[in-house]
Amino acid sequence: MIAGALCWASIAFAQPGPKNVVVVRAKLIDAPATITLVGTVDAIRNSQVSSEIAGLVASMPAREGDRIESGGVICVLRDESLRHEVDEARANLQAKQASHAELVAGSRKEEIVQSLALLEEAQADYERWQHEWTRVTTLYEGHESNAKEYHETRAEYLRAKGRMMAAQANHDMIVAGPRKEVIARAAHEVSRYRAVVKRLESDLEKLTIKAPFGGYVVQRLAEVGEWISAGNPVVALADLSSVYVRVDVPESAFPFQKLGDLVHVKVDALKRSFEGTIKHITPQADRSARTFPVDIEIDNSDGLLGSGMFARAVLAAGPKESIIAVPKDAIIQRNGVDHVAIVHPGKKGMKGMLMGVTVGAEVGDWIAITSGNVRPDTQVITRGTESIMPFPTTVILVDEKGTPIAAGSDNQHISHSSTSHTP
Repeated sequence: MIAGALCWASIAFAQPGPKNVVVVRAKLIDAPATITLVGTVDAIRNSQVSSEIAGLVASMPAREGDRIESGGVICVLRDESLRHEVDEARANLQAKQASHAELVAGSRKEEIVQSLALLEEAQADYERWQHEWTRVTTLYEGHESNAKEYHETRAEYLRAKGRMMAAQANHDMIVAGPRKEVIARAAHEVSRYRAVVKRLESDLEKLTIKAPFGGYVVQRLAEVGEWISAGNPVVALADLSSVYVRVDVPESAFPFQKLGDLVHVKVDALKRSFEGTIKHITPQADRSARTFPVDIEIDNSDGLLGSGMFARAVLAAGPKESIIAVPKDAIIQRNGVDHVAIVHPGKKGMKGMLMGVTVGAEVGDWIAITSGNVRPDTQVITRGTESIMPFPTTVILVDEKGTPIAAGSDNQHISHSSTSHTP
C-alpha cells in the first residue's frame, strides 16, 4: 500500500499543468438488467486430425505449439509400396486404352485384302468341287461310277462349301469391324482401370496428411516410425482465430438472450475486457443445474486469448429498467478494471479523477453503470482521460474543437437512444 501510494504520489508531482478534456453528463436510460457469469475460453474449432489410410510414419514436421496454416503438412507416411501399385495400375490402364483404340479404329486395309484373298481362294475351290460333284453324280446315276468315288467326291464338295462360307463370314466380319458390344466392353475396362488409378493416386496424396484449417497443434499423437491405422489421429488442432466463451445462463435470464447481442467479456489473466457477440444459444437446459449453454464469439486475430482461460461475461438478465449510463467512450481500463473519469469543482478549478465502476448492458453509444457510484448529471470525461489519476487532477473543459467552455457546460453531442430519459 505504501509503495503504491508513493508511486501515485511521484506521478502526481511529475505531471504537467492542467489537461484539456471533453465531458458529457451521465444520464438515465432504459437498459436491461444484467448478470455476470463465469465461463471458459475455447477455440472456435477443435479437431483431432486423422489419417485416412494406414501406413508407417516417415516424418512428423508438426510439433506441439506450432502454428499451421490451412493445407500445411502435419505428417507424411511412407509411400514406396503404394507408388509401385500406382505404376502397375497406370501400365494396365495404358494397355486397356490401346486395346480399346484398336477396336474403335476397326480392321486395317491389309486385313481386309487378306480376308478377301482367302475368300476368293475358297470360292474357287468350291466351284471346282461343285463341278466335280455334278460330273460324278451324273456318272454314278448312269452306273459309270462306283459308290466310293461318289461319296468321296460329295464329301470334298461339302468341305469346300463349308470353307467358302467360313471365308465369306470372316471377310464380312473383318469388313464390318468389331461389334459395338465388344467396343463397349473394352471401354468399360478402360473406365474400370482409370478408376483404379485415380483411387491409388488419391491414396498416394493421402499419405501426406495436411491441416484442414489453420490453427495450433495442441497435442501430438503420433511419432516417426509408428504404424497408424486408417482413422487414427495424428495431432489435435485448434483454431484460435476466433474463440468462444461458453457460459451457463440461469433459466430466469434465458429468455433475454438474443443471437448477435453484444457482450462484454473480461479476462482476469490479461486484465482487460473484450467485446463479443452471442453466437449460439442451446435451448436444452442442464437438468441438474437448470442452466442453458450460451456461446459468445470473440475475435482473436491478435492472438491474446488462449484456450482454457477464465472469463467473466456480462449478459442481459431481465427486462429494461431505468439505470445510470455513460457514453462508451468514457469507459477506460486500468489493470483490468473498468473506470470512468468524473469531473467536479475544486478549490482551484475543475478536477478530474478516475473511479472504478462495474458496467452493464449497452444501448446504442451508451453503456449502463451498475456499480451505483455514478449519479445522474455527473460530468464524465470522454476525451483526454490518458493523464487522469485516481486522485484529483486539474483539468480544463473544452468542446470537440478544443475551445474552452464554462464549467457547467458539456458536450451532449452523442446520439441518444429512443428509450433514454432526461433526469
